[in-house]
Amino acid sequence: MAFNLNDFRNQFVNGGARPSQFEMQIIWPDAVRGAAGVAAAETSFRFLCSISEIPGQKITAIPVPYFGRKLKYAGDLSFSPLTVTVFNDEDFKIHKAIEIWMKAIQDHPTTRSVFDGGITASSYVTDGFVTQMSRNLGGSPTQAYAFRGMWPTDLSAIALNWTSSDTVEEFQIQFEYQWWDQVDPTTGTVTA
Repeated sequence: MAFNLNDFRNQFVNGGARPSQFEMQIIWPDAVRGAAGVAAAETSFRFLCSISEIPGQKITAIPVPYFGRKLKYAGDLSFSPLTVTVFNDEDFKIHKAIEIWMKAIQDHPTTRSVFDGGITASSYVTDGFVTQMSRNLGGSPTQAYAFRGMWPTDLSAIALNWTSSDTVEEFQIQFEYQWWDQVDPTTGTVTA
């Protein structure tokens, strides 16, 4: 096939999805939502979550030896943890809300949880959503993913440094989850 720039332009009609055009939302667990300041964190998270991911997936191969050869068969599906980066505001509301959530999962001095297990409304797991927006079409949502049964497993340290200026503090949160679903970006219903 001969090179033709117009053929490429005709295929790349909208100029490509942009990594900066996204929003992430967490539906906080009921036991955490009732804590002071968490409702404000739920709203702020959509604006202050500065880095997120569209999820990946991996099906491992199971090699089975037979007469000197290895045949490969599909193994288990696994999902990598979701890591997000958040701008820290001076009220620390998102950082505090994650601390409250993690402490409710396992209290520091007693190691007890305030949650019921499983996936009930009183569980420590919840759903999170990442939505890709269009740079065109008035910024409308184009693709969305729901992370099912997610909870925070790692809240990073916040680096403090007298020589750091003209920067905003950031911290990372790592979430584990059971699986993800591709969902309609406007209704939230599963599409694939």
